[in-house]
Amino acid sequence: MPRRSPIDTTQQVAYWARPVDEVLGSVRSTSEGLSQAEATERRATEADPLGEHRRRPALRILIGQYTNPISIVLIGATIVSMALGDVLDGSIIIAIIAASGLLGFWQESRADNAVAELLASVQVKARVLRDGRVAEVRLGDVVVGDVVELSAGDLVPADARLLQSRELQVDASALTGESFPLEKDAAAIVEADATVAARSNVVQLGSHVVSGTARAVVVATGRDTEFGGVAHAVAAADVRTAFEFGIARFGWLLARLVAVLTVLIFIVNWIYGRPVLDSLLFALSLAVGITPQMLPAIVSLSLSVGARHLAQRRVVVKRLDAIEDLGAITVLCTDKTGTLTTGAVELSRAVTADGVRSDRVMQLAAINASAQRGFRNPLDAIILAAHAVDATALAELPYDFQRKRLSVLVPRGMVDTPDNELLDETPNHSSAGSSALLVTKGSVGTVLPLCVTVRAADGGESPLTTSEVQAFADQLAAEGNRVLAVASRAMPALHALSVDDETDLTFEGLLVFRDPAKAGAAEAVASLQDAGVRVVLITGDSAATARATAEAVGIPADTVVTGQELGALDTARLAVAFRDVRVFAEVEPMHKARIVSALRASREVVGFLGDGINDAVALHAADVGISVDTAVDVAKQAASVVLLEKGLDVVADGVRLGRRTFANTLKYIRLTTSANFGNMASLAVASLVLPFLPLLPRQILLLNFLSDIPAMTIAADEVDREQLKKPIHWNLRRLQVFMLVFGLLSTVFDLITFAVLVWGFGAGSVEFQSAWFVMSTLTELAVLFSLRTARPIWKSRPAVALVLSSVAVAVVTLALPYIGPAATVMGLEPPPALLLAALGAVLVLYIAANEVLKRRMPGLLH
Repeated sequence: MPRRSPIDTTQQVAYWARPVDEVLGSVRSTSEGLSQAEATERRATEADPLGEHRRRPALRILIGQYTNPISIVLIGATIVSMALGDVLDGSIIIAIIAASGLLGFWQESRADNAVAELLASVQVKARVLRDGRVAEVRLGDVVVGDVVELSAGDLVPADARLLQSRELQVDASALTGESFPLEKDAAAIVEADATVAARSNVVQLGSHVVSGTARAVVVATGRDTEFGGVAHAVAAADVRTAFEFGIARFGWLLARLVAVLTVLIFIVNWIYGRPVLDSLLFALSLAVGITPQMLPAIVSLSLSVGARHLAQRRVVVKRLDAIEDLGAITVLCTDKTGTLTTGAVELSRAVTADGVRSDRVMQLAAINASAQRGFRNPLDAIILAAHAVDATALAELPYDFQRKRLSVLVPRGMVDTPDNELLDETPNHSSAGSSALLVTKGSVGTVLPLCVTVRAADGGESPLTTSEVQAFADQLAAEGNRVLAVASRAMPALHALSVDDETDLTFEGLLVFRDPAKAGAAEAVASLQDAGVRVVLITGDSAATARATAEAVGIPADTVVTGQELGALDTARLAVAFRDVRVFAEVEPMHKARIVSALRASREVVGFLGDGINDAVALHAADVGISVDTAVDVAKQAASVVLLEKGLDVVADGVRLGRRTFANTLKYIRLTTSANFGNMASLAVASLVLPFLPLLPRQILLLNFLSDIPAMTIAADEVDREQLKKPIHWNLRRLQVFMLVFGLLSTVFDLITFAVLVWGFGAGSVEFQSAWFVMSTLTELAVLFSLRTARPIWKSRPAVALVLSSVAVAVVTLALPYIGPAATVMGLEPPPALLLAALGAVLVLYIAANEVLKRRMPGLLH
């Protein structure tokens, strides 16, 4: 059955710009709300509520472990090998692939479950009018046309047009990025092209009420809300990350190389008249040998180790390869509130118009905040926390959103500063019997025009120069502060206040509020920048606030680009024009995604840290999306990493850990591909000049298996400090050069070994195969220690597990030819002692050659 919308879509344009009666008519409702029956009918046809975390099916996670290019090549080659009779060796490889996949499946499933538990929360309810009475319903049961009641602390359950409001302030930071609550007024007139933050007569899903009360009619739920538009963008096709792209390209490179070499080697051996089955098995064994079959296991193990380390820092990793992407990021985009700043506004100081700290201004502000009995602005609580008083007003002019100020009349004796005596001597305080004091507090723009004199720090008054005070207030605002003005006037105690009394005031001073920089934020920014990661601030706050915050934490803010400027450029021009810009302000949600996309288009690896609905699209578009447990659900769902403690210091730790993990993964790839390529080339050459196979297929596979056992410990290997100082990236060309250069060096020494065996010792087939099996295994173990670091081999300390496992494999390799049954199965025999000594000398020369070559080509190991 087609979905029937309860809202008249012909008029669903800028509902905030239309009269209330039209909005009610368009949703077929009244100011008294819906009946229960109508609400039930509408609920059946509307979209499901958004923001729920959907666990991925276990089968999908499991299959995903085996569908990368390397695993596909391995599984295909192994199945063919087993079909041709090599069941034992094939079973070993299949077991390795299965184990590595299960390890990744276990870790990702556990992470998915952890996030699901993290996102689970208590049932949220909303108050709606049903059948003319207030009823509590689940948030997901709110429908278009419902009239909802809102008060302080309530979550806004849907996008809604205000019908009534009283002193309403809403925290919409998750939608707009604004640190301070937004003032809302049902009577406000709003233009159709107003931004989300400027739509002062509506409330939206994703925000919550800070103070005041309201009644509103719901105009959109589910995916039709602003929230829903963002969620729809998040649901778009997944973005392939830098690590995924690199591993896929590497996998297909190996696939092409394996396919070409396997066919050539098979054809050459077949032409030489060797049995077809033996030739095919030999070629397939070499194919498996050149492929780093332990790579899936190494990657999974490295990521699991990294995930555990991050978990100790209260970080949930939803997508394991995001750990390695953390190590590759070159740009970290971050929001402001709660990340660079504390997210808690505080009163930094009270000053006179000439900038001197003033107890009198502080006391007057506290009296005003305490004495009023109408709407208590959240800033009043901050004032009273800084200066607690208990005042009672003789009369009051409550705050309203047109005047944007609050005035109270209090006994003059309540103000105990010495300059009180000056009040009766000034012209504008000449009323007889001025035993009371009118104290006014509000925005500078509305209070300053009402003042005629200004009080100096010494208590004296002088005529007011409005421009000078306004310039001072503007300067404070440009530093990222929010500024309120305080003024006063002496009046009779028995007086009925009116707006007309808010004239001829004395300007007392300014209250300076700020969202201060978070402790450790500057150090974290410096740490990231020292590590080669540019920190970019992207916020919905004003340009002045963004610049001040950036400068406070050490982010260059010479140029601040606003959302309006972004809108005039396409992505390509954006990438070029703003390549060096570090601060973006007054941005909308889609601006954030455009910035991330532009950075990625300029070959940056981008991390994005955010927690609001306005961050979700950018989180999804980044290589690494990072959110926090206090974020809205849609942001947590879009992120790859969820922080249980929000802060750049945790991200900096994650970057270092990611680099360590990535570095160890690349170690394995470089070592294994170069050694395997060298062995494959050597075996190919040997098969052309020897009257027998240089190694039996099962010997090749056993050699490869044994040499990979120590490689499993690389996941926890030590990493040289210099490798952590800059981002690590996939460089396919460098990997190819490394494989060819060090692989061919290995082939040169293999050919020397052939000469020693054939010409020096006249070795027959079994003796040749036995000696070269031992030599090849020991060579791979030795080169593991040489090529795991760009430093000289003696100046880089390997992990203990790597040393112990290598020693154990060396012992097994040397002992295997002497163990009768095992030697028989593998086709080995004990090599003579003199031959082993000669091979040992070749091995020492080979390690020395590696050390010389890597010093000549240091870039290949970074």
